[in-house]
Amino acid sequence: MPPLNVLIVCEHASNVFGGEAMLPLNYFRLLSETEHQAYLITHERVKSTIENIPNIKHDHVYYIPDTWMHQFLHRNGGFLPERVRVVIIGFLMHLITQVYQWKIARRVIREKQIDVIHEPAPVSATQPSAMFGLGVPVIIGPMNGGMTFPKAFEYMSGGFEKVVYKLVEVISTVYNLLIPGKFFAKILLVANARTAKSLPRFTRAEVYELVENGVFTSRDEPIFNNKSMNINVLYVGRLVDWKAVDVLIEAVGITTNPVSLIIVGSGDMQDALIKQASDLGYHNIQFVGMVPHAEVNRYYDEADIFVLPSVRECGGAVVLEAMARGLPVIATNWGGPQDYITADTGFLVDPISRDYMIKEFARLIDMLAVNPTLRYQMGQASIQRVKQHFMWGEKIKTIIGYYQYAIQSARL
Repeated sequence: MPPLNVLIVCEHASNVFGGEAMLPLNYFRLLSETEHQAYLITHERVKSTIENIPNIKHDHVYYIPDTWMHQFLHRNGGFLPERVRVVIIGFLMHLITQVYQWKIARRVIREKQIDVIHEPAPVSATQPSAMFGLGVPVIIGPMNGGMTFPKAFEYMSGGFEKVVYKLVEVISTVYNLLIPGKFFAKILLVANARTAKSLPRFTRAEVYELVENGVFTSRDEPIFNNKSMNINVLYVGRLVDWKAVDVLIEAVGITTNPVSLIIVGSGDMQDALIKQASDLGYHNIQFVGMVPHAEVNRYYDEADIFVLPSVRECGGAVVLEAMARGLPVIATNWGGPQDYITADTGFLVDPISRDYMIKEFARLIDMLAVNPTLRYQMGQASIQRVKQHFMWGEKIKTIIGYYQYAIQSARL
């Protein structure tokens, strides 16, 4: 098959926003390094960050205007709880965005002879897509979702939030029939079986599994040291309630072997977490704040153990990043980390209760802290697992295969 013209469509493509905004940017950049031609549609609010990225084909990027409707919703949604804001305000903004995406996509398809459309974000399995009726096959995903809180943490979902999420469940199918991009898509990619179950009920698409996250580089071997004291425990991520960083803070406070906790990230809970550490008298906790993604590897390389206590983690790209740097990982046995961590590479803690998790995280940190050989063995296994299953270079080869299959199938 000759080289393809691929159109990547998303709301945000950014190496600064982090999270799922990285995914479409990664596809665009890596596809641009192949024989294929990649084009990108994204929102104007990320234009300054994209313009600062070296070696980007700027004439291949098309920007959705930042309309007064976008600005109004952004300014006036702050009164809602964070997760409700994501569902309601995020949903409305995405619908407005998709109207402009469709118009721009129609023009680019005509001008650039596009062969296939790929919409890698949003990763939500229930969010409707307007990418239909454009005359070329569409691939959506990889998506990841279908998450709920563990029973012991259901209290974190307030009454209003539960109502909103229940409404989303009820009307998701209707939304996706009214805006039927996922109904008409050629291929829907999902990260796991859990996400496949949460897809809209009606679709003609073929569904395949492909983990949405990946890493660009990996160490060849862990950084070995014989330390059994002054161990560095690392957390990287947003500081919001469902990340359960408060659980980790209490866990490091009761470890038998004193350890240092480095927290990289920021968010709504930052002040409360700093106060928690201070009130408990823990002086071995460092809040670094937000760090550019390109600089995070330094913190992985200075750490001995990585911990992700999140109780509602669909993906968990930071787990793969830590594994790629040769770190053993301790995470909650719920959601995304289950797709990455094996018994050889780390530990998964069942979210039975808050107290149980605190004690179990502390016990496992202690176990690894005094055993440099075990840390090294798990770090080596982590590197090998990442190289075998989660490298972006291999993901691009896989996604190109899906592009080619979608185009050939559409011609039959």
